Amino acid sequence: MDHINVIFERIERFTKIGDSGFIPILLNNDETSSKDKSIIFISTKTFLNKIFKEIDDLACYIKKDDTVLISVKNQKLLRTCFQLIVSLGISPCLVPGLGISLSKRSTLAAMLSATDLSDEQKYELLTECTDFFVRSYSIPVLKNIIISFHLSDYLAALIQLSFAPLKKPGVYTNFTMTQEMYDKLNLDKKKYIKIYDNLVSNCFQPILMKELLVLQNVKDKTPPAFVRRTITKELSRRLIAQGGLLSLIRCFMDSLEMDSGIEWKKIDIICKLIATKHGDTCENEYVQNICNQLKQILILNNNKYLTTAIACLITLTEKYPESIAVIALTKDVFDSFKCENISKSYIPGTIIFTTQQIEHKIQTYHSALSLPNQDIIRKLLTPNLSILFLIGMKCTNEGIKNKLNEILTKCMEKMDKNEIPVLLKSFLFGDTTLSKVTVEEIQAGLILKAMNNIYPQDDALFYFIELFKQISDHNFIQAVLEISLQMLIDFSVKRNGIKIEPLLAPEDEPILLNDLDKQYLNVLHLLSVISESSNINECLKRTPQIVFNFIEYFLEENKKYSECETIALILLNTILPNIDDYRLTVKLKKIIPILEKISQDELNTNSILSKEAILLINGGRINKNSAYEKAVSNAFDNLLPTRGHGILELTKLINQQDAETISKRHLVFCLFQEQLKDADSYIYLAAINGIAALAMHCTEDVLNVLCKEFLNISTTFECIETREMQDKIQEMRLKIGDIIVKVTKRLGDMSIVHKTILLNTMLTACRDHDPLIRASALSNLAEISLVLHYRIGSIIYEVLLCIGSIIETDKAVECRRAAVMVISSLLKGLGKETLIQLKEHLLPLYRMLNKLYKDPNEDHAVKLHAQTALEELNDIVYQFLLPNIDMKKEFSLLDETKEIIYK
Repeated sequence: MDHINVIFERIERFTKIGDSGFIPILLNNDETSSKDKSIIFISTKTFLNKIFKEIDDLACYIKKDDTVLISVKNQKLLRTCFQLIVSLGISPCLVPGLGISLSKRSTLAAMLSATDLSDEQKYELLTECTDFFVRSYSIPVLKNIIISFHLSDYLAALIQLSFAPLKKPGVYTNFTMTQEMYDKLNLDKKKYIKIYDNLVSNCFQPILMKELLVLQNVKDKTPPAFVRRTITKELSRRLIAQGGLLSLIRCFMDSLEMDSGIEWKKIDIICKLIATKHGDTCENEYVQNICNQLKQILILNNNKYLTTAIACLITLTEKYPESIAVIALTKDVFDSFKCENISKSYIPGTIIFTTQQIEHKIQTYHSALSLPNQDIIRKLLTPNLSILFLIGMKCTNEGIKNKLNEILTKCMEKMDKNEIPVLLKSFLFGDTTLSKVTVEEIQAGLILKAMNNIYPQDDALFYFIELFKQISDHNFIQAVLEISLQMLIDFSVKRNGIKIEPLLAPEDEPILLNDLDKQYLNVLHLLSVISESSNINECLKRTPQIVFNFIEYFLEENKKYSECETIALILLNTILPNIDDYRLTVKLKKIIPILEKISQDELNTNSILSKEAILLINGGRINKNSAYEKAVSNAFDNLLPTRGHGILELTKLINQQDAETISKRHLVFCLFQEQLKDADSYIYLAAINGIAALAMHCTEDVLNVLCKEFLNISTTFECIETREMQDKIQEMRLKIGDIIVKVTKRLGDMSIVHKTILLNTMLTACRDHDPLIRASALSNLAEISLVLHYRIGSIIYEVLLCIGSIIETDKAVECRRAAVMVISSLLKGLGKETLIQLKEHLLPLYRMLNKLYKDPNEDHAVKLHAQTALEELNDIVYQFLLPNIDMKKEFSLLDETKEIIYK
């Protein structure tokens, strides 16, 4: 180690400016011009030899002991030595246009003046420095310095020594080429060609390509022809070698800035490079080689590499559209989820794609979305959309789901209008191909499996609605509206030829809807969501004729369905102010008799809408002074008290059965829903009461909103953690629970149709973190069960399980009291049916009540409710075992047969 320190001390001494005699001479331009050039050459060579000797000694010592560590300070000193070697012995000796000017990389090199050396002197210095680089390249520490800082200089020297053309023997101006010199130069040339080949074959290829491209694009002076020819040939060799394309991509794309994003200019350069044939092979072999390399790159998960590889593939499809290799690779990449291929290639039970394969394919498609040529990308991705949609329905991984959503939405936005109907029907209702595959979720993720299954239409509808809300393209929204309206007409025509089953089924029997009914309801649901889009009004104003076929059909041909009639009238009133087409106006005149007939039926809630439509068709104005219009105007006022008054007025009009308000109940319902987002509790509760008032007019929608709000209030109070706000939310939830009970009581026997959502809501609330909400839910459960006359079917066992769990595990005494009270109410309501309904659950229930009643440490209210329940159960069993016998006997007198006497 001491020997190494001595070497570095000597190097540090003679590399300081001023200690060696030649450096001051080179720095002084005036003095240099007057000196003999041979003195400068000898001084330079002597100085370089000193460096060579010291570093060679260091290299010998390192070879003997490879555990030697070089300090940071000494590594910096070595870098200075290499910089001096390049500045004095390589850069000045290169032909103009070859190599990078060191003055741009080194302060010392910028200070040195140009030296006028002869060609022989330049060759001698260049060969000695190159030989030193060759020796140093075998030492790891020195090799690292060469590759990191001076690889371009090393390559430039080797290119000149190996490939520079030589003059034939003869006498030239200021130079004579002897035969002996010519032979020596050719021998040196062969030696350096071997060194060059070894370097380019074993060097890290991305760095090598980068340095070659830098040498090829020197801007100070155009590189000589032999340099351009050599570098072009070498780059072609490197590109078609195994892993060459990946090295080229890494050369351009790898960066220390990890979040730099996609650099499109670099990708464009790579695409242009690979699109041109390189090497001596024929075109087909070259394209096959590039496709094989792309196939290997597309296996990687790096987003930049995938994006670049897809861009290269698209470029090849444009440049070589008939190439078999390009067509095969395109199918392999973009036809992975093509329905036809999957249904034909796999037998049932086969796993088509594993979790890793699915995620990688999605990542590949997502990378393609950022490319500029979106028309080709969309055409390639469209056949995969049905399977991707099926995967998206089941996907729970947020990252993968976001990528899937982006793929689907972008492809749908760019889709031709003629392609949308087939795709939409495939998404909503499935097809024969989609029924042969299924997506299953395992612990690792999702797998695609070949298996016959029933297409999940409900899940498909909700997922499509989720995607639809993310799309802002007006043309697509308009197309979906047109298609949905036409589908509703088609389904209505089919349903007219089928006997419609009643919606109310016998007690405890499920309502079975056929496939046509389900599809009809799903389209109605989709239309209700589409109508909420802010872009719909713009579409209707711009092209009102798109909905006229729907209006005409449901007013003329399908008069039986009042709901569709209402939708048609609302659409009609929406488009009438914007109609200026004469042909459409003529058609409107033809439906006036139908509208007049509807308007004359006072019992029909659509009569108001019909009158408005007639008035608009005839060029009149709608009366804006009605109670309904005033209330709506107030409900949209900026002042909070006025807005609250408007909501209360609308609620009052609904309770008074105002014809105009009832006819526009769907609009009023949407208005109330929008007010639920208000942070003010006064507006919120007013909107809740308004929604409850609509219970008899749109029951299902009302119950859905109320139950959702009871479980999770949607106001902005939810994100505030203060105790006061939490208490306010708790109070509002309790009030909503009371409103649900009031709505259920108002529905009476009709509530049996909605028993599932009512009971499920209260059972879910029984697991709430707030004990008061749990207690309220139990109380509401008892009230709702009473309205249903305890005809809740098999749900009663779930109710008993929930109650039993609360009694045994809940620490809040209020909840336990409510739970036992529910049992008491349940037994009282069931009466004699208790023994039949509860069956084997009766004994565990009795033991639990008996235990509560006899427990001396139990809460007195719980014990009281348990005693009441036990007494009720005792009466039920007593009446069953010892029924009351009627001791009355009827008889009549012979002369007065109508008179009955009891005795």
